[in-house]
Amino acid sequence: MSARNAIVVGGTGDIGKAVTARLRAEGLRVVCASNDVRQETPDEMRVDVTDEASVISLFDRAEKQLGPLALLVNCAGFGAFTPLEEMSLHDWRKTLDVNLTGTFLCAREAFKRMKAHGGGRLIHIGSVSDHLALPMNGAYAASKHGVRGLTGVLNEEGKPYSIRATLISLGAVYTSFWRTRPEFSPADMLSVEEVAQSIWEIARKPLNVRVDEIRLLPPKGVL
Repeated sequence: MSARNAIVVGGTGDIGKAVTARLRAEGLRVVCASNDVRQETPDEMRVDVTDEASVISLFDRAEKQLGPLALLVNCAGFGAFTPLEEMSLHDWRKTLDVNLTGTFLCAREAFKRMKAHGGGRLIHIGSVSDHLALPMNGAYAASKHGVRGLTGVLNEEGKPYSIRATLISLGAVYTSFWRTRPEFSPADMLSVEEVAQSIWEIARKPLNVRVDEIRLLPPKGVL
């Protein structure tokens, strides 16, 4: 990549931390953005991905800090895993607001800036739920199917401007979500470092190469 400036949204989560660390180790200048950032620095900025003004402010500040944006990695996510008949409207809306609306707002702002500066890459974290029907994944699946469709449209609309979008659909990744469930073994899951490595392999490709989708699964497939 020519410009080496990146934003990792959801950068304080387990996957986001690993992605941020890997990109920085490769020499990229990275703004880690998250709703959990309490003390802002030039490298860490707070964002509420469900709030349009907050997202616009993040991209304005990051561009002022870094210069032209070359890479956006969207790791922000929320899941409420209950049967549909038991799911509250609050959890349904929050899941779609964070996972789908948040991805849209961040991608839109990144797209505008990349268009003005010769292109870039958008990488969105998907899930096996974006192509498989799994129980207790109603809202999560709906949001991730939406991200799949959004990523495809971004690729088509980005063609004239060298803007490439990738959906990386993940199987089980060993994060803090699983640490309270000892019946699941870390050995049966992907590590956050493996995910970060795959994201770097996509990010480093020249913009004449499209990577529309990658499905990354642990050895046993869907757990």
